[in-house]
This record gives sequence, structure tokens and C-alpha cells, in this order.
Amino acid sequence: MTLVRKTAAFGLAASVLAGPALGQSIAQDPVNTLDPPDMNAGALSFSAGNEFVSIYIFRGIEQEDEGIITQPFVEVSTAVDLAGNAIDLTVGTWQSIHSRSTGSAGTGAGNWYESDLYASAGYAVNDQFYASATFTGFYSPNGAFQDIEEIAFGLDYDDTELLGDWAVAPYLFIAFETRDAGGSEDIYLEFGGELGAPFIESEAIPVDLTFPFTFGFSLDDFYTNVDDGDNEGFGFFRIGAAASFPLDFVPADYGTWSASAGLDLFFLNDDAGLNDSGEDFQIVGKIGVGVEY
Repeated sequence: MTLVRKTAAFGLAASVLAGPALGQSIAQDPVNTLDPPDMNAGALSFSAGNEFVSIYIFRGIEQEDEGIITQPFVEVSTAVDLAGNAIDLTVGTWQSIHSRSTGSAGTGAGNWYESDLYASAGYAVNDQFYASATFTGFYSPNGAFQDIEEIAFGLDYDDTELLGDWAVAPYLFIAFETRDAGGSEDIYLEFGGELGAPFIESEAIPVDLTFPFTFGFSLDDFYTNVDDGDNEGFGFFRIGAAASFPLDFVPADYGTWSASAGLDLFFLNDDAGLNDSGEDFQIVGKIGVGVEY
């Protein structure tokens, strides 16, 4: 796959998480299943938020590096009993709206670059492993790229019992494109995790500091060589630092609010032409706010 949406040759979040990604922060990959706070006794839990990023990078591929980039999301989750097994269900939407008309085809909302819709089902295999499947549709209201859809499968491992406070919560994620206007239904593989920082925990300063990391790979033309078009197996490596803290001044009746800030370092495969400058290194700053209910 050649995901350079500015030229409309797009293929698949995110979900760290950029774009939303499975098992990551919303943007990069598309699903974050959030536990509802105690005051919500209903069957549904809700989450929403917005993040501003200095550069929009999706799975290692730069989408926009100028102007204001805002990325809101809304998500609804529930749990159902299926033959005695608890299945977590989540539906949501994630947007990327820019002050510049990134790649606009001159139709629709020029600043509304991306609108993603996703639905996910997850299941706790046992106390350590959590499996999930997600359908995601990637759409561009301003016509910068044609529609892409994918089915993705994720596996998360809880290594708390093994590593205690130094657990990294590793995950594996593989995405198969099922619809690609370019005719190349590519395959993307991701491995990552997140290290906490128990050595700075403080009741006086309730800041949660983490260090996420991600490796992105192409199993089938998700990344291609800019010279000969051959598959490039390695796409990128990301390592970051993220801090979040509760907004306790918001009454609990309005949900649990928090703010966050972070910095990501991207090391890119420059043979795959993942950004306009051709450089193999990018720094991305981000700030955001979110609510769970």
C-alpha cells in the first residue's frame, strides 16, 4: 500500500492511536474501550475527546504538517452476554479537520480531511489475553482520497503478573484492506506497547506518565519503495512520552474529565517516501482533552 493521501493514493487507524488505532489512543488506531465511571450504572458507556497535533502522521505516513490540526472522536461501548461469554462492543467515529484544505479536490468541506467510522468486538480469552476484531471505514469529505475499508484483528497481552509495575502491555495488530480504490488491498502489521512510570507516582501530583512505542510493518504493499514499487517490509518506529491528569474541577455528574499532552518521535523508512521532505525523522507534539461517562 502507498498511503499518501495528499495524492489520493490512500490505504490504511491508530489508532495510537495518528489516526485511530486498535488498542491505542484514538487517532492512531480506531478503538479505545473505556470503562465507565461509577456514577454511570447503565448498560452503555460513552467517551469523547479532542486532540490537537502538530503533524498528522498515520501509521508512519505524513498527512499534514502545517496549520492547525484538530482530531475529535466520539465512542459508545457496551458488553453483552453471548453463550455465557462477555463480548465488548464498541462503535465510534474519528475526524481529522485542518485549517488548510489538505489535498482538497474542490468538493465538499475543504477543511474536513478525514472521517472514520468503526465498529469493534472484543473478548477476554483469559486473564492475560484479549482478542478483538474491528471494521473501519476511512472516508474523505473533502475528496482528498477515495474510500478505504479494512478488517483488523488485535491481540493484547496483560503482562502485569509477569513484570509488575514495569509491565508494557504489548499488543499485536494486523489489518487487511477489503476496499481500496487503487485496486491494491494491502496488509499492515503493527506491534507496540506502553511502559508506565511508577517511579514518579505521587498523590500530590496525580499525573499519569507513560512511554508508548510502536513498530509498523508492511506484509503486502502497505509501504512500497519509491524507486521500484516493491514492498518495503519496515515502515516506522515510534517512541513517545505522554502525560495525563484528571480535571477534578468538573462535577462528577458530567463524567470523568482529563487532559493530556505528549511528544512522539517517529523514525521512518525513507526508502518508502513516507513524508514530503524525504527525511527519516519527525517530531510530533499533541495536547488533548477527553471525557468518559
